[in-house]
Amino acid sequence: MGTMHHNATDPSHRLATFSRVDLIIATAVVGVVASALVAIRRPVAGWELAATDWVVNSPDALANTTYPIMQLGTLGGPIVVALAIGVIGRDWALSAATVTAGIATWWGAKGVKRLVERGRPLEFMSDLVVREGDGSGLGYVSGHSAVAACTAIMAMVALPRRWRPAAVALAVVVGIARIIHGVHFPADVVGGWSFGVLIAIGALALLDLVERRGDRT
Repeated sequence: MGTMHHNATDPSHRLATFSRVDLIIATAVVGVVASALVAIRRPVAGWELAATDWVVNSPDALANTTYPIMQLGTLGGPIVVALAIGVIGRDWALSAATVTAGIATWWGAKGVKRLVERGRPLEFMSDLVVREGDGSGLGYVSGHSAVAACTAIMAMVALPRRWRPAAVALAVVVGIARIIHGVHFPADVVGGWSFGVLIAIGALALLDLVERRGDRT
């Protein structure tokens, strides 16, 4: 995959990896707000039911192919990426921040689930094919999508520019796979992606701040 990249001459400006951080934040905020408005609606919007049904009816081969990638949205995802950042990129501060942000995203998503209290698709679509678990529990936001998005942002700081789109693509696949497996609605996934991006940007901003202050002492 190429070597990890880090701007050693200016390690306290990791957010400079992204040319328009303000646009990223604005897009993520819109994603959270818009998806939340969809998620709190009762009954579930017809278009979201239809979209979910269409994606869930994807071929089994696609579900089987995306399943391993989907595991990047578990807590193992940020841990593996953090180890790569530390061992290959020799950036242990970013490595630690990646694990911390991933854990914060996972538990934060669980907190959002309790606030919104929207069930998973099977609660609203009794004939839905669920390919993972029993389809029970709360759905908004998707924890897998959130962790994958957060991890992708953190990884992009360490990756060469040409590999950064691959990190984004993997996070996208994780979210879509959650719908394919019948455990999330589209709004759950969009909300998860957006939530994870905001946590990652916040983690990078905090890391930059801590390191700049450390340089002054």
